[in-house]
Amino acid sequence: MNNILPTAMRLALISIASYSAIAGATNVLPPATPADIAAILPPEQVVRKTLENLPQLRSGALNKELAQASKQRLEAGSHEWVMRVSQARRTEQSGDSLRDQEIAIERPVRWFGKASKDAAIGDKTVDLAQLAYADSWHEAGRSLLNDWFDTLRTVAYRQRLQEQADITSQLRSMAEKRVKAGDAARLELMLADTEAKRIEAQLQQAQLREEQQKQALATLYSGLQIIDLPQLPVPLNTEQSQTDWLHQILDDNHELELAEAEAALSKLQASRVAAETMPDPTVGIRAARERSGQERIYGISISIPLSGTARKADASAAALKSKMAEEKYQFTRLKVTREAQRVVSESQKLYHIWKTMYAVQQQSQAQAATALTAYKLGEVSLSDTLQIRRNAIDATLAAEAAQIDALFAHARLELDAHKLWAID
Repeated sequence: MNNILPTAMRLALISIASYSAIAGATNVLPPATPADIAAILPPEQVVRKTLENLPQLRSGALNKELAQASKQRLEAGSHEWVMRVSQARRTEQSGDSLRDQEIAIERPVRWFGKASKDAAIGDKTVDLAQLAYADSWHEAGRSLLNDWFDTLRTVAYRQRLQEQADITSQLRSMAEKRVKAGDAARLELMLADTEAKRIEAQLQQAQLREEQQKQALATLYSGLQIIDLPQLPVPLNTEQSQTDWLHQILDDNHELELAEAEAALSKLQASRVAAETMPDPTVGIRAARERSGQERIYGISISIPLSGTARKADASAAALKSKMAEEKYQFTRLKVTREAQRVVSESQKLYHIWKTMYAVQQQSQAQAATALTAYKLGEVSLSDTLQIRRNAIDATLAAEAAQIDALFAHARLELDAHKLWAID
């Protein structure tokens, strides 16, 4: 019968024979265990130490110290005490020579609430530095998560190709035995050899990409290392609605808070520059001895600069910068909202994509197992068996890639919602 039936019909019989093994594959998922994202991520303490030692985070920590120094500077003010000392010789018509001495100390004084405005600017500068550090931490966490999952993908791809190479080697051994026994044409052994070499070439390429990715990961993040792919957990289809996730992401978003703080700081600075249209007075006290001490003088002095167009121009420029900062904040809000919507939507859609790919994988693997058994019994040719195995490995690679994508999307969602590696 096997010599009479065409290939298509034999494959159809194989599919029917394997139906009982795959009938439920399209609807059955792996055991419904919670998705433990931490199981495939580096330990949290290692991550935190790694992030703290990144150049951009070390620079951010220094920037916080700089903000504290700037705050102290603003609270102290830019004005300083000035001491003036003078001595003069007086010669009268009578020929008498007399000496005059004078000493004065003076200092400009901030008025009209300028000192409180400077203090508020100092506080906001510190807040801004802290938010900038938090935003840098979050962005560094995003980059680490991307690089970590990129490495996981290369490891997974290499491991699946290694499994395929082992199975192909088994098929070659079967073909060799059948050729020696006279049960198969030598062409089958040639096909098996070709397939084994093809898989070996793909495996070598995968090993190279894996090595390069691991080296890049170790270079960027000292202390992080992936040896083999851990057991992948089942992706989680979150029960929270998109609206709930959006609220969590937007309610505590460092990028948005940073833009808002920059707008607030710019507004304070504009108010402070506008206050400079009323110049600060300089107040001083003086003491003098004239005519070699025959006359003594004590007094105070007040001087007030006269405001000009330059101060008004500075105030106008500062007001425009404040408006620009506000527009930047509004733009950032739109950008962050759009990005949050994308992240939430991807997490849910990639989960359903994985479910579909997993069903295809189960079906393809069952067909490949049945085809392998049929080849052992002489029911199908080696070329048909190899083609079915190629379909199975393609389905496995696609399903595992979809699984990693779904896990990454959920991890990214938790990261943006500050449930993973949160700085606070």
